[in-house]
Amino acid sequence: MIYEIKSKSDFLTGASLHVMIPEDELDRKALYTIQADRPDFILPFRHRCIDGQIELVYQIGAHSRLQYLSGGRSPKEYADLWSSLLYPLRCCGDWFMQPYSFVLSAGYLYCEKNKKTISYVYIPSIKACSDYTALKEMAAEITKIITVADADLENKVLRAILKDFDPDDFLQMLKSFAASGESVVQPRPVSEQRFVPEQRVASAVFEAQAGMPVAQAKATQQARIPPSPVPDQREERACGEIVINIPGASADKAKDTLKNKENSVEKKDKDPKKQKPAGAGLFGRKKDDLQDVIPAAPPTPVQAPVIEPVRPPAPALVATVCPVDTTQSLSEVSGTSGFKLVGSVLLPPFIDVRIENGEVFTVGRYDAAVGKQQSNFEFEKKTKAVSRRHAAIERDATGYSIVDLTSSAGTFVNGQKLPPNTPCQLGNGCRVSFGNAGADYIWEG
Repeated sequence: MIYEIKSKSDFLTGASLHVMIPEDELDRKALYTIQADRPDFILPFRHRCIDGQIELVYQIGAHSRLQYLSGGRSPKEYADLWSSLLYPLRCCGDWFMQPYSFVLSAGYLYCEKNKKTISYVYIPSIKACSDYTALKEMAAEITKIITVADADLENKVLRAILKDFDPDDFLQMLKSFAASGESVVQPRPVSEQRFVPEQRVASAVFEAQAGMPVAQAKATQQARIPPSPVPDQREERACGEIVINIPGASADKAKDTLKNKENSVEKKDKDPKKQKPAGAGLFGRKKDDLQDVIPAAPPTPVQAPVIEPVRPPAPALVATVCPVDTTQSLSEVSGTSGFKLVGSVLLPPFIDVRIENGEVFTVGRYDAAVGKQQSNFEFEKKTKAVSRRHAAIERDATGYSIVDLTSSAGTFVNGQKLPPNTPCQLGNGCRVSFGNAGADYIWEG
């Protein structure tokens, strides 16, 4: 049985859906179970009895239509989306619900921005409101709304839907793609890795070569090198001698090497050829001799300071406001409907909206983190007060309407802020502001 679903909008309570069913067709067992423990995959609703009819009112609230959140997904995001989409149909029996009591239509699928759960409109009726054909048509429509960069995955999904679509087999096929996005164990940072003895010895040698005093290098090396596993066979030595235990070499050899280095340092210091004479000045000569060799420099002439003329500061650049051009309209430029700029001149002058009845046109801001287009029209990434998914424009038999997609700065029509997910009719000449930082346009429909 097909039930009529009516949409209503209120600036105080937001958008809602209304469904009327006969009282004798109400599935009370499922209704009472849902009221006691409502799952996240259905829109919240309330009911009341009116003259033998049950009115079901679904409050949309922060849920946006899945059509508004269209765009490309990664293979893992694409697989997770299908899992969230088909999960309610497979586990609804836990709430005494029937799979074909869900409204299986892409136009009545909802999703919150910060959540990955797909929410359905569920009608607690004994008689089914959908069938298997509606399920396949809904799945085929989802492939047009949500795309994936992996062509192989997209082709497999299309073949599975057009052939014999079975939710269990379909999800089993997607398991490999969903598992491909698991996190990989990262290596430990270098600061946390343990140093081996060879690294410690090399560090001590490097410090000695870098100019560190020999005694300090020996003390640093002694502190870093672990004790040798060889039994202690050291002999008694005279007081004041320093012994360094180096792995792979005997203590006597280390002592002899150290003494040779000390003797070479003392010999170098006592070399008379390399010692400067007392009173030596520049390049080893006495200061008195230097006065005879180097002539006195001539006095430097004093130049008069140059006085530059005082110039007025350059005027600051201020973003001007582009006035409405009444001589040229968007229909004359492109022959279609859309938005014409009346705000900051740094923004695009036109937003061309080309949609047919039943289609959706989304407006947002380019997100460098995602790296791919998410909306039909996107402002530059540095545009202020415009969200990545900001608003959507719909077209039906009555005309065009705009919907705010729970944006951070809001969407304004003629100065009035729109409630989230609540359609507002667009009339010719309406002033629409995406945020509050100059993205102001006039609608020409």
